[in-house]
Order: sequence, then structure tokens, then C-alpha cells
Amino acid sequence: MALKLPLFSALISLAIGALIFLLFIFFTPKRSFLGSQNFDTSKFDTSKFDASCVVLIVDESEDDNAIQSKLFLDGMEDFISESSQLVPIDDFGTLKFIPLDSFRSRIESFDPRDDGYAAKLRSFFVHDGKRFFFRLTDSSSSPPSYTEKQFNAILGGIPFTFLLLARSAPVYFYYLLLAAGCVFALVFSSNRRLFIFQIPLLLAAGQVGFFSIILAAGLTGIWELLWKPLLELLVSRRYKRRPRDYAGSGFRGVIERLKPFRLNLLLALLFFVFLLACSFFGLLNPLLLFAVCASFAFLYFLSFKVEEERMRKNSHIRFTPVLLLPHKVKTFSFFPLLLPFGLLAIAAFFLPVGFDGPNRGPSPIDSGFLISSEDYDSHIAFQKSFSYMPLNQEPNTYSQNALIQNDYLRYYLGEDGLIAGNNAYAVYEESVAPVFPLEKLMDFLVKYNKLITGESVDFEKPPGKPAATTLKEWISVAFIFVFCLFDIFRPRIIPKKKSPIIGDKRIAA
Repeated sequence: MALKLPLFSALISLAIGALIFLLFIFFTPKRSFLGSQNFDTSKFDTSKFDASCVVLIVDESEDDNAIQSKLFLDGMEDFISESSQLVPIDDFGTLKFIPLDSFRSRIESFDPRDDGYAAKLRSFFVHDGKRFFFRLTDSSSSPPSYTEKQFNAILGGIPFTFLLLARSAPVYFYYLLLAAGCVFALVFSSNRRLFIFQIPLLLAAGQVGFFSIILAAGLTGIWELLWKPLLELLVSRRYKRRPRDYAGSGFRGVIERLKPFRLNLLLALLFFVFLLACSFFGLLNPLLLFAVCASFAFLYFLSFKVEEERMRKNSHIRFTPVLLLPHKVKTFSFFPLLLPFGLLAIAAFFLPVGFDGPNRGPSPIDSGFLISSEDYDSHIAFQKSFSYMPLNQEPNTYSQNALIQNDYLRYYLGEDGLIAGNNAYAVYEESVAPVFPLEKLMDFLVKYNKLITGESVDFEKPPGKPAATTLKEWISVAFIFVFCLFDIFRPRIIPKKKSPIIGDKRIAA
């Protein structure tokens, strides 16, 4: 016995939701802290990132400068590696900056200025037979889009691995938020019988994180705007044989029937453009957006086929009030339909953060190779004091305070040209050492290593902006609330003038 159309349509809806879910799984790589060779970082939810770091790993024997040149020519000039670092060295009165990759060829191993900092710095970038390149992105911008195919083209066949180190909200939280939003939308829906077919599709997008809530809100808004005009067209098909149809027949009749819904169609187009803009700014893969929209349209068609079949079986067409032109009638209701999605999107900003994945493995960068700001400060103090200290002292006994002693005085002359007095010698007045250039990267890696070992980490909020949120996400949430407010303040009926309705309107049979 053939399945009844409503049951068959429900199974089709579930199947499409499962298919879209698999597409999101396939095109949105799993957010694992160990990473893989197939990371496209544009597909990651960035709403909960304090920062992210792309790590490119090649064999130690590869030429660092050559790889940096290839990356630079392809617009990736902000990778940090051995060849991008400078080591401050005392040049007997000033600080000289020597490239790390040529340090040993310019400073002999027996040179007393070599305090071991350069060797420790190099071991961070080159160790265990591997050479590391780092690209750090803070929370004010999204991670760049890198793919294996792109790196293969750039590196010309050089074997590599690249990882994405980042914090993110566990993806299952977004599925829970989506489910809650869909339940509320179904409750507040003006036609639950039609809307329920869209639920599996709305739930399928949770893999993309925060934007899944925005996507569900956008599709729900489009559904609310279009179901009444489409139902008007559907019902009008049952009146094709009436000799006096108020709208007429053909394309002109369709246009006439849709006139009261012009605002609906305009706003539906605005919602669609908004979703396209989100995809353009990297919040969703365009291919996934196309698949979702195509599935959405098909399920829309399927739900109306079920409604049409119900009319046919009942031998009765549901009464649909005809809009009394030229009156303006409110034909949609965003409030409170979209309100839960806006509130849940804000709630997503405060989700607990951590790392996705069932296991917490070792960090790709062992903490023993990290450089602290104290190491850098100690190195700078040693270099600044080197020209003024005895050579028989150990490097770790030098400090900037050692320069302030009476043995090193600056004499000044009086009006008679003779020595008039002295003061403490201020070393390197014109040469100010830069701040530790790897401070942000090392801070990120220290916190990262603590997180994957289960230690608590207090991530500071970026000044002047909410924690782990970006402007794009706030604009998306604001878009939802604007439509809710637009709906609240828009009057339901605005009569213009009375018009005759005899022979112009349909009534229920």
C-alpha cells in the first residue's frame, strides 16, 4: 500500500535534512585542536575565538627563506618563522639586529655576546626534524582561508602539514540552540502545518556554529513572508472555472493576486540578499548556502502539495479571506516568530569555550620550546650592559641595574673648560630595544597548552569590544531584531477608501 502523501512528505523532509547535515559535515572540517592537512579556516566558527593560529610545518632541511618568499608572493607575508626574526646584539654602544637564520655565520660560538638566546629562539622554530611557520590572528578578524590545494600550488610539491589552533564553542551547543529556536518558531508560527516540513532543514546547519542560528532565522523570515502569497495562488487554482474571477487569468492574474503582498516579496528578497552577504563575508560556504536554499524551496513546494491534497480529499477549499483592495493589510508577523532566534544568538556569545573533539592529545608545540618575555628581557639587559661589565661574569648575572653604579660616570665641563662634575652614565639613550616581538604568539601558545591539558585559563576581553564577538555577528543579530521591531510598530490595517466589492471578491463555497 502506497504511503499517504503527508507521511511520504515527512519522510522526504527528514531525508533532505539528513542529506544537508552530511553536506555540512563534509564541507565543514571537524574542529580538532590537532588539525589536519585539509583545514579551510574560513569554515570555522570565529564567534568564540579569542585568537587563532595557523601552523605550517615542513621538514627541517627545507629553505626557510625560500618558503617565506613563496608565501609572500601569494599574499601571505605575515607568517612568522626563523628567517623573520631579528636578534638584538651589542655593537659596543648601540644595538645591532642580526637575522636569526644568519646568526651563527655572523657571531662565532665563542663570542661572549652570545648568551644562548639565539639558540633557544631557533629551537622554537626548528626542532625534532621539523621547521615551523606561524600565522596568528586575533579576535578582531576572521582566520584566513587556507586549503591544501592552495599550499600545494604555493610550495611546489614540498611535503607539509598545517594545523589550526583555536578555541571554539563545542558544536553540539549550537544544535541545542537551534532546536530551541525551531520549537519556539513552530509554536509562534501562523501556519504550523506548513512550517513543520522546514524543521529538519533548519536543524541540519548546526555544524557551522553561530551562523546556523542566523541562517535559521533568515529562512524562517522568508517562510513567513511567502506562505500567504503562495497559498493565495494555490487557492486561486481551485477557482479557475469561475466566470468572474476578480484577478483575471494568466500572468496578469498572478500579478494582480500578488499586489497586496508586494511588501512581503520585497522583504523576502532583502532576507535572501542578507544571507548572500553573510556568505560573501565568509560566514558560510556558498555551495552550502545554495544547497540549503534549493532544499528550502523544494520543501516549500512539498508542503503546499500536501495542503493541496488535503483540499482535494476534503472536497472543500479552505476559506482564505480576500484582501479588500485598495486596503493595506498586514500579511506577515515577525514578532514573536524571530525573537527567539535573536535571543538565542546573543546567548551563543556566552557559550562555554574549549576544544571540539573526543580526545585531548599533546600540543604540536611542546612548552619546553616556548620563549618567555622574561627570557627576552634578560637577553636585552645582558646586551645593553655587555660593553660595561667584566668579561668574567656569567650572562645570567647581568642586569640593567648593574649599569647604575659609580664606576661608570659621565663627566661634564664647566664654563672654564674643565671638568665640573659627573652623573650616572645613561647607556643606550638613543637605542631603545623593541618590545618582545613574539609576546602575543607565545601568550596564545601558553594558554593553548594549558587548555588542552585541562587547566583553567582566564582569557582577557579585548578592550572596547565584547568578549569573543565580532562586528559581523552583532550586525547579524541586529538584523533580526530590526525586523521584529518593524513588525511591532507596523499597523495591521490602514484603510484608504471604500471600494465596491460586488462581483469582485471570492467567498467560501
